[in-house]
Amino acid sequence: MALQEVPKTTKYLSLVMLVAWIGQSMVWNFLPIYFEQHIESVFLIGFLVSLPPLVTILMDIPVSNYVQRVGEKFVFFGGLIFNVLPAVAYLGVAPIFLVTGKLFEGITKSLIWNSGWSLALKTSEEESEGESISVFLLGVNLAAVVGPVVGGYLLMSYGFQLPFILWILTSSLAILVYFAYIGYRPKSDAVNNFEKLFRKKTYFDDFHHLKANWDQIRPVYTLIFLHSIIFSFYWLAVPLALDEVGASFIEMGFIFGLAALPSAFQIFFGEFADRVGQHKSLIIFSSMLTPILIAMYFSQSVLTLGILFFFAAALTNGMSPPIHTMLDLRAPEDVESELVGFMEFFKHIGQFTGPLAAGTIASLTSLSVSFAAAGIVSGLILLYSVRLYKLESLPKS
Repeated sequence: MALQEVPKTTKYLSLVMLVAWIGQSMVWNFLPIYFEQHIESVFLIGFLVSLPPLVTILMDIPVSNYVQRVGEKFVFFGGLIFNVLPAVAYLGVAPIFLVTGKLFEGITKSLIWNSGWSLALKTSEEESEGESISVFLLGVNLAAVVGPVVGGYLLMSYGFQLPFILWILTSSLAILVYFAYIGYRPKSDAVNNFEKLFRKKTYFDDFHHLKANWDQIRPVYTLIFLHSIIFSFYWLAVPLALDEVGASFIEMGFIFGLAALPSAFQIFFGEFADRVGQHKSLIIFSSMLTPILIAMYFSQSVLTLGILFFFAAALTNGMSPPIHTMLDLRAPEDVESELVGFMEFFKHIGQFTGPLAAGTIASLTSLSVSFAAAGIVSGLILLYSVRLYKLESLPKS
């Protein structure tokens, strides 16, 4: 793989994501435990963790349309500004501030990921799309490796306040880095185009484009929905499960950091998918992930749970590049930003479902049962990927 084939814009985006996410990563994985100190119901904690995806479900289509009109760079810059605010709210401690922080997370997520995915896909060449996507994700994945390890030590010594302050500082620094290396000017009138987002014709056109491309795009949206349930299920189930078996903040930090380590090498997952094919790579990853999630149902020790989570997280992250590459291969370039928005819409429905389902299952039965439920979802990805592979292998008439 030749990294020189990856556009400079994608590399700069990766740097910005690293700076923006490093402070956040020091505390984000531990938030369910922070919430548990102020909220007793695990169902309510699951709902709280699900709030950001709920916000993005409402925002994804308007934001993707705005990206199409004013450009990815301007929208991404707005997302970086909002990324400072969740930590400010969490410092307030009271439940209303916890809810506000999660709402700000949702706004940030919609602005940054809708514009970021679109910009990374548009600037890459078809033969190296998997590598470009992986480089785009490299910064945030590196932050996910280093952040929890440092955060575990900080939490053990200073509590939650210092990591929240570091989140504010690094997110502010990321705005300056973005301004210096990429810029933020809109390609058209930002105010006038924002007003157009409230016109019915805007969404009529969007859904018309979705309908016209539905047969081609539906498999991608199905896979991203199922994948996102598993991906977001970890947000609630794993921290609470580790806390349940007696893990310390330092042990949790190392487990979260090690589990994120394979995602920092997603570039190899992307290259693997480019070589063997998107459907075959998903079949391989999901066939390995399913029994691991089932095994986590039986885990009762910190070491066993940590090892299983490491492999589960690696395989789950490995699914992301082939799924996103499938979108670019199937979506017409002139409406790709809109279809990226719909992809994020289905992704965030899945991310809303994951923690909420984990919290509901834990309230009705036990936390361990939710791991078995995630294994069933992984099995569905396997079955659907096999079906798509068989359809792709049929001779074209």
